[in-house]
Amino acid sequence: MVRGMAERKELPDVEDVVGAGVGLLARGALALVRLLPPPAIAGGARLLFSKSWRQFEAACADPRAAQEARLAAILARNAGTAFGKEHGFDGIRGYDGYRKVPVRGWTEFAPWVRRMLGGERDVLCAEDVFFYARSSGTTGEPKSIPVTAGYLEEFRHPRRVWMRQVAQAMPGLMRGHVLTVHSPSIEGRSQGGVPYGSITVAMGGAREDPTGFDPVPRRVFKLPDFQARYYTALRFALQVPVSIMAAINPSTLVLLCQVLRDRAEELARDLEAGTLWDGARVSDEERALLRPRLRRSPRTARALREAMQQRGLVRPVDVWPMLAGALCWKGGSAPFYLEQLAPLLPGLPVMDYGYAASEGCFTVPMDAGAGQGVAAAAGHVMELIPWQPYEAGSREAVPLWEARQGERYVVVITGSHGLYRYDMQDVVEVTGFRGKAPVLAFHHKTGNMVSVTGEKVAESHVVEAVTRACGQVGVRTRGFAVAPELVNPPRFVLAVEPEAALDPAAAERLVTAADGALQDANLEYRAKRESLRLGPMVLRQLPAGAFERHRARRVAAGAPDAHVKPPHLSRQLSVLDELGRET
Repeated sequence: MVRGMAERKELPDVEDVVGAGVGLLARGALALVRLLPPPAIAGGARLLFSKSWRQFEAACADPRAAQEARLAAILARNAGTAFGKEHGFDGIRGYDGYRKVPVRGWTEFAPWVRRMLGGERDVLCAEDVFFYARSSGTTGEPKSIPVTAGYLEEFRHPRRVWMRQVAQAMPGLMRGHVLTVHSPSIEGRSQGGVPYGSITVAMGGAREDPTGFDPVPRRVFKLPDFQARYYTALRFALQVPVSIMAAINPSTLVLLCQVLRDRAEELARDLEAGTLWDGARVSDEERALLRPRLRRSPRTARALREAMQQRGLVRPVDVWPMLAGALCWKGGSAPFYLEQLAPLLPGLPVMDYGYAASEGCFTVPMDAGAGQGVAAAAGHVMELIPWQPYEAGSREAVPLWEARQGERYVVVITGSHGLYRYDMQDVVEVTGFRGKAPVLAFHHKTGNMVSVTGEKVAESHVVEAVTRACGQVGVRTRGFAVAPELVNPPRFVLAVEPEAALDPAAAERLVTAADGALQDANLEYRAKRESLRLGPMVLRQLPAGAFERHRARRVAAGAPDAHVKPPHLSRQLSVLDELGRET
């Protein structure tokens, strides 16, 4: 692993300035870089990432050549592994020959990975595994994605190009610090002694504290109390200038803004006195460890109080005047939260992270526009299964270079982590092309769909409908979830946590608007409603703090804090019952 990283010609870890909190340049040069005007920073990023950019552009011009070269290298390197021998890697010639390897999901790969976790070598990959990326958002046994030097290079290539584009959209990003939410550094070790945790930790070289530039001490994100964690993170971030806010899920940014609003006075007092609020559930031992890094900032305390007096809330722009923008996911269910975030970051760009997961990085957003990105043909090998045939049971994939405009596909990937023709169960849509490389927009997971009477309601339909309905009736919520209720006739239940309790009239307006918007978003749902096979949607108000408690329960169960996703659509009504629990 060390040898592979040392051979890179570009500065190490530059692409992780936000995702893993690693700086663009060495510490000694950072102060000088912050003095540069924004156009110089944008130009410097173009120069710094010029090699990766040329490789990216070449892959866009000829994605077939890039993909087949990557596939040949992966097969040759891993022909001697147990998996490679069983599947005849040494005899495969080109993509057509590779198609004899069956498409598999995690269930089929799990036994191979368990052997590796136990310390067995040369099972899926010939390279040493120095880390396992634990995947979140699943139930039961967590996924443990092997991380090798080769896999990191495949992952990092599109991230370098992405960082180049971030610097073009937000050239002021180097003016201050990056406020980002981390998962715990190393969560544990496998039976074979290999550490595991979040993929962002692996991106930082699997070190306990890979950064010296974060305004928030890494240990803050290990605090057991959920609300204390976010309060304390803001307490530290408010004592320095912040130029970028970043979180994988935009819901996390919204949550930070809510804490900033709800605890403005407590934060102001702490900043005046250089203390940490007694009401924050932080142990005496942790307080003693954090206290040396606490600083006074009377100026920021005044800004907090002035904002509350002037508009009744504090926006990030009120306390961080150098804020250049935000980074988060923008696809799938993200628009619901992005709409809430927009008035808190007036006029500032929000750029997508791109379609990425513990299993790899697959697209490169070009700007701060919609949640879509160019397929990273020079990174992992990607195949596409047409979505409708997939739902009918087909696993016949086409190569990336045969993608068609407007079609939806399920993504299948191959990489140096040892996952071969791995079914991501993610549905993406081809929205355009850059050269010959498709531009992909993430829609939803294949399993995240409800079809009681053939309506095929997907999470993207629900998010679109509820977001539109809230805007129509002027209701602001902190979260929502939808699930079917199997009564006669069946119907969908919309559970919302409103910022202020809804009276019966407002509740009726909201659920009526949501039902109508869902009919507009999904014609099959409209047909089933009009034919009375589905009854009208009903509303359930959730108690205050429902989604925060859900997040806290998920984190307590072992899910990485930064990766917890709100449950917007479920097949089980019990999910709404769980959200309604007070404790």
